[in-house]
Formats: sequence, C-alpha cells, structure tokens
Amino acid sequence: MSDQRQIRTPEAFEALYEPHRYKVFWGGRGGAKSTAFADALLLLGEQNPLRILCAREIQKSIKESVYQLLADRITTNNYSDFYEVLRGEIRGKNGTRFFFEGLWQNIDSIKSIEGVDICWIEEANTVSEESWRKLIPTIRKPGSEIWCSFNPELKSDPVYQRFVVNPPPNATVRRVSWRDNPWFTDEMRMEMEHLKSTDEEQAAHVWEGELKEFADGAIYGAQLKQLRKDGRILRIPVDPIIEVDTFWDLGRNDQTAIWFMQRIGAESRFIDYYESRLVGLDHYIQVLKDKGYNYGHHYLPHDVEVVELQTNKSRREMLEAGGIKPIIVVERIGSLNEGIAMTRRAFATCYFDSERCADGLETLANYQYTFDEKYDTFRQTPLHNWASNGADAFRQFGQGYKHSVSMTPHLSDRRREAIKRNKRASRSWVV
Repeated sequence: MSDQRQIRTPEAFEALYEPHRYKVFWGGRGGAKSTAFADALLLLGEQNPLRILCAREIQKSIKESVYQLLADRITTNNYSDFYEVLRGEIRGKNGTRFFFEGLWQNIDSIKSIEGVDICWIEEANTVSEESWRKLIPTIRKPGSEIWCSFNPELKSDPVYQRFVVNPPPNATVRRVSWRDNPWFTDEMRMEMEHLKSTDEEQAAHVWEGELKEFADGAIYGAQLKQLRKDGRILRIPVDPIIEVDTFWDLGRNDQTAIWFMQRIGAESRFIDYYESRLVGLDHYIQVLKDKGYNYGHHYLPHDVEVVELQTNKSRREMLEAGGIKPIIVVERIGSLNEGIAMTRRAFATCYFDSERCADGLETLANYQYTFDEKYDTFRQTPLHNWASNGADAFRQFGQGYKHSVSMTPHLSDRRREAIKRNKRASRSWVV
C-alpha cells in the first residue's frame, strides 16, 4: 500500500508500480480498476516527468475520456498544488503531461507522437484489432508501458484475445472484481444483489466479468445464435469451379470490408472476409487478385458511383479498370432498418467458414444499436463503430443478392453445371 499523497492502493493493483511492458486488469463492475489506474499514474507522474497518453477507441470530446476522473482524483488526493488541470490536458510541475486521444479517429497522428512513457487505454474491450496493430509499435520508447483496463464483452474482442487468451511476454494480466475493492459501497452491493435476483446471467457479466455471447443490443444476435445452434459456422472448402461473388462496403477514413461467397444449391457459403483501412482501391484490387478465386459478380453500395475529385473518375471506374467486374450497384431502399430486416432473413441460407470469416463474424456480433443513456434504452439506430463496415458489407448481400437458385441468365454455363452437380452432391463438406 502506498501512503504518499493519501493514496491507498488495493493489493490487487500493486503490480501497477512494477515495471512491465503490459499491465492488463479486467473484470466486472465495482473492481476499482479506473480509480486505481488514475491514482497510480498521478503518483508515478509526480515521482518522475512522464508523457502519459490516455486513449480509448472512440473519443468525440474530452468528456468521453478519463480527463474528469483524473481531475477528480487530483482533488481527492490533494494534488492540486502539483497538477494543473487545463482545458484539454493535465500538466505537472515537473513536466509530466497527460493528454487524451481517440484511437479510431486519430491513430495515424498518434503514430507520430514521440516519447510516450505510458499509454492507458480505458474501455480497451472496444479497441479494434486494426487500432492495436498500429498503436503498439507507436509506444516504442525504451521502458514504455501499455496499460489496459476493461470490462470484458465478447471472447472474440481483440483485447481479450491479445492479452487474456494469448498474453505477450512481460505482461501482468489480472482479473479483478468487486471483491478486490476495499471501498465497495453498500449502494453498489444492493445494486449487485438486485440484479442477481432478477437476471442472474446479466449479473454474472456485469459484476463478475463473465463473457457475453453477443454485444448488448446486437442487431444480428438472434441470427448468429441460430447459426451456431445449427452448426453453420464450420470449415468450408473452396470449390475452384464455382464463382465467388463479393460484397463490399467502401470506407474512406475507416475500413473497407469485403465478404466472399459461393452460392451452391440453396446455400450461401461465405468462404472468406477481408478488411483494411486507409489504403487506396489499388490495395483491394491486388488483394482480390492474390486470393485467386474464380470471381463472379461484385456487389457494391451506391457510393461506388461517387466521382473522386483528384482523379475525376468514380470508384466504380477505377475498380473496373483494375479488373473488378462486373459490378452490381446495390440499390437504395426505403430505410436502413428495412435493409437490416432483409439481411436478417437472408441469414437462413448462410454458412460461414469458421477461420477465414472469423473477423467478419466478429463484426456481425458487435454490430449493435445505439444506447440512449438518458432514456436507458436502445434506439433503432445502429452504432457506428469498428464493426459497422463489416456489417454494412454483409448488408449488401442481404439487400442486393437474389436469393433464388434458379438458373438466371447472368450465370455462366460452367457455373450452372457446378450448381447442378452440387445439388446432387452429398453434404460431406461439413466437417
């Protein structure tokens, strides 16, 4: 326990004061993770001049950061004579500086930041794999550390996979709960006991840190549950003869996502998924060529017709010039929720390769409605986050693909014959 500046550190968090490249604390509500992190950083920042980056995946304003928590702990721990709380950062008299950034919007500018001693990522369960890949090499100063605090959501969350399932060298990873909090209040205990009595499963997630199968308000949760119940997430061999149709969502400042599907009989077999960020169309053209599939049609949203000012060409023209054709532009429909409803129905025919589509399935599991904290309810408006592009690309399948197995005129003779052959084939591909 540390007595300096009246800071008392719970025993479970003493590793915060030890040298480790990664310090990861996860678990349920009431475990004092954020408070312990804030107190430790304020103390360490007083002892030595540090550059401390406080990050989260989405930060639209300083209000969404840990800025206010740090300001409150400065007051509580009698640090007001040492730390100056400014409008967008916190500075110590010895040169310590706390600054606050959102990874999703600013990851490339963060890459240029030099000399970060400690990066604290709050709500690390929301950080995308793409952000992790770019952030970790950025925190490169000798002796620098990456701290993560989070309440777990899904087993597939990148932070859970990176640090709990596959912890890297020189990492301290600890699960904490309300039991590790010596200041757990009676009010919090009453809330916990009430939730246990009304919803035991939810209480296990909220207070004990148990994993959920899907994100809260998951838009395709029921459909994914049915997929798993039916055993339709499995290893699927690629038929070299059957054409592969692709379904895209085009990003500019976020991901472009692509699903790859073979239609065999009445089955829509999703054999692959790819996404990347902040690269040009030539990158995706090369990805498709490198995969070497026998391509059929490419389904893209209406914004593929938008003309780029720099080239005076539409993205459709650029894709076609790179050999991505024929392109089918998926028509707009009345509303986004109508498209979601069509996509939900389309799940009935779907099978997914469990390995090649793992990242895509993660986006579908995390595609969720926006939660309105004021009214304590989910709005019928999808939350735009790292999962949106993969889900929007899949919606091009739900809205644009004709889910009939009739021999439509656009099918090649080779594809017609392959469909006939596969109708007669056994289901031996299911392994």
